[in-house]
Amino acid sequence: MSVSRSALLCALPCLLLATTAFGQESTLFSDEVIMLERLIVSGPNRTETPVSESTVSVTVIDDETIAKQSSVNTPIGSILAKTTPGFSQSAENMTDYGQSLRGRNFLTLIDGVPQTNTLNNNFRGLNTISSLAVGQIEVVRGATAAYGFGAPGGLVNIITKTPQDDGFNVEYGSGIKFSPTDIGDSMSYTGVVNLSGRDGDVDFLLNGSFEKTGSSFTADGERRPPDSFGSQGGLDDVTAYNILGKLGYQMGSSRFEVMINRYDNAQKSIWAGPVGGGSVEDNTSAVPSLGNLNTLTPGVDNLTISGKYSNEEVLGGSMNLQVFYNQNTTTFTRTEFLGFQYPQYETASDKYGARLTFDTPLPVLGPDMNVVWGVDYLHDKTVVNDIDGPSGTPDATLSGIAPFAQLEIDLNDTTRVTGGVRYEAMELEIPTFVNANGFTVQGGTVDVAEPLFNVSASHDLTEFATLFAGFSQGYQLGNLVRYATDNDVPSVASLAANGQKTNSYEAGVRFHRDNWNITTTGFYSTSDNGVSYSADLDLVLAPETVYGIEVAGEYAFENGLTLGGTLTWLEGRYDTDGDGQNDSDLPSDRIAPAKITAYAEYAPNDWSVYRLMGLFSGYRDPDSSEFLGLQTIEPYVVLDAAADFKVGNGTLTLGVENLLNADYVPVVQQAYSVPAYGYDDYYNVKGPGRTFSISYKGKF
Repeated sequence: MSVSRSALLCALPCLLLATTAFGQESTLFSDEVIMLERLIVSGPNRTETPVSESTVSVTVIDDETIAKQSSVNTPIGSILAKTTPGFSQSAENMTDYGQSLRGRNFLTLIDGVPQTNTLNNNFRGLNTISSLAVGQIEVVRGATAAYGFGAPGGLVNIITKTPQDDGFNVEYGSGIKFSPTDIGDSMSYTGVVNLSGRDGDVDFLLNGSFEKTGSSFTADGERRPPDSFGSQGGLDDVTAYNILGKLGYQMGSSRFEVMINRYDNAQKSIWAGPVGGGSVEDNTSAVPSLGNLNTLTPGVDNLTISGKYSNEEVLGGSMNLQVFYNQNTTTFTRTEFLGFQYPQYETASDKYGARLTFDTPLPVLGPDMNVVWGVDYLHDKTVVNDIDGPSGTPDATLSGIAPFAQLEIDLNDTTRVTGGVRYEAMELEIPTFVNANGFTVQGGTVDVAEPLFNVSASHDLTEFATLFAGFSQGYQLGNLVRYATDNDVPSVASLAANGQKTNSYEAGVRFHRDNWNITTTGFYSTSDNGVSYSADLDLVLAPETVYGIEVAGEYAFENGLTLGGTLTWLEGRYDTDGDGQNDSDLPSDRIAPAKITAYAEYAPNDWSVYRLMGLFSGYRDPDSSEFLGLQTIEPYVVLDAAADFKVGNGTLTLGVENLLNADYVPVVQQAYSVPAYGYDDYYNVKGPGRTFSISYKGKF
């Protein structure tokens, strides 16, 4: 099931050395001002702030790092797993189910527009845009009151590409990827064209990308199912395209900008028949069969539209107004499992809303004091379309408004404090429906009014060391729909007490010099209605705590060598019987094993760069009677390698994913592979074996 002992013993010391000695959260995995660059984050307090001055834990992954990682790991979920502390291991699949942020769900945004289905989470937020259209990713770790409506674990703000230079610019790229097991069936293709320019006060960008994937194969040559984590949607045999358009106009202190992004993903596979043959005991991977169980083609159709107006001269400060619309339809795969064919279904979500933000100085109270204030509005309607059988999941409509105010104070040259409140008023409407158990639930509304507080501070101990600490609250309603589907509640109105408020605490220290940095953070969070699943896979709401440690850093040598990495350890416990004692471990779809990432990059000259990147996923044996906590999670190591060469007006990249051809099963698939229930027959699917890639990117 896991990597061989010799490979593990060989690779693990390298990963540990790079992580503990140098750590990493900088320009490449950014949380510091490194190599004299000032990375700017807009996520934590909704204003542009240098990451080194942030009073909360933020990771910024820049365009260069995204390009380097995507040369071997295209999905955004895989990029985050291998670059961001606190972010769980990838399921190597279309879904981001099982990928938690500090053990909790997170909110995904594209240019500030929510992508996560807050009412019936389809776990596709990270797969609503191509990585080829992304310019930067900001990850705020821990509950945040600055952005609400469903961010108990934090948020991932995906920022699309922007025009960089005056005049007219053309960037282009193409690539192939294949497995040596079967070059023909595994052959995958990508292509991208990026047009951008500025002319006076007008700027524009048009980005188009295309991807067609083939089959993937395990380390021992077995064909992986096109959906390697049943009914969640897979990465194999997919045709996808992404079109991003932007138009901006600067008029004095004002700016207008319109953004449209359309992502379409469809999986058509001749290997979509029944899956079986997986065994934990025999270390065999579940394999697909010829055929097609699907009534409709599985995939994701996502449209995001945003209009922004900003003015730098309002009330002595600035104002930003954003209006947005998001439409997402996700069609899940149909499965045959334990002799039963489960119905296929799809979720359709329509969101629209607005964000109004003011950043206003307060000179009357002090020269270094300002308040960020405003109001958010969100309307979200989610419908489950039953394709060939009832799902028992109701339609749901959420309307919410949230005024907020955030005070920012520079007490002196070394101490910065920020704190504020967000007041979320929401109404959830669900009509009368028959749930999955055949029980009729009386329709109605759930009204919620929740004040959410946050406070954080940072203090420079020296020129090179900064302490930071904070407290923040988040709230989400989304699991009420699933709870009403699984449980025989009398009415929708009775669900009002089951929303989840999360209290998050963190403290840490950053050390940073011109050529190195290291950040260590401890975190702790609690919630009264945490989400997990019973032995029957029914949703359970219970009090819980999650806690852990993150270490990240980087060291750049003068000879062109840079080493870095991250370490994440977390654990979680919950109260099974309501006696006030957290007496059981949270399951492994929430709490991933310890994770170490590391990289070495060497640039010996101005025409070549060489990279080695690794991920170690550790051992976990949860003390839990829940279905997803029954399995012991075995460790594994995956190494990737890539090399860039300047050729002509562009860069040729050669990459190898899973360099050592590790034989492993991803964490979430291990958690689901319970032999006592026969689930390993279907879910014990090994990760992709060694895979080669060749790509070229140019500009003129």
